[in-house]
Amino acid sequence: MKLSRCPVCHSNLHLDALVNDGAASELLALIAPLDGGLGRALVAYIGLFRPAKSDLSFSRALKLANETLALSNNRDWLRVALSQTVASLRAARTSGQPRPLTNHNYLKKVLSSIDEQAVVAPATPAKAKPTLEIKSTGHVETKAESQAKWEAQMAKLRPGKAMAPKEAD
Repeated sequence: MKLSRCPVCHSNLHLDALVNDGAASELLALIAPLDGGLGRALVAYIGLFRPAKSDLSFSRALKLANETLALSNNRDWLRVALSQTVASLRAARTSGQPRPLTNHNYLKKVLSSIDEQAVVAPATPAKAKPTLEIKSTGHVETKAESQAKWEAQMAKLRPGKAMAPKEAD
């Protein structure tokens, strides 16, 4: 099942391929329950390990994610440290140091420099609005009405030829 296209390389992303790959499905299962801030920061951090001329394998990404989450039980502290690490390393890469990470030492330094007690959890909205709102017009169209509209539209498109309605599966 084609899920979408990669925004970078425009290749197709297939959900069944992700689920059938054991490491990929484990990685998705690990990241999915994380809150949005930590999940995004973790994915961005793992991306810093990607070699310049090749892809990061799902098994390597899973190992890195597990190692990173094992560094601290305080998820807010880890989220702040990951965000700071990603920001500083991306800035270094734009200034000409494109080497990928090979270990977690830099993140450990950032974690030790942040006061764990000073980290404040992100505020959660009282009631989050849905990203998509479906409004009903009040009238539910029957199958017969829908069929009549379809036939009228087909008659407009092909005058003089009677169209047979499509059979529903």
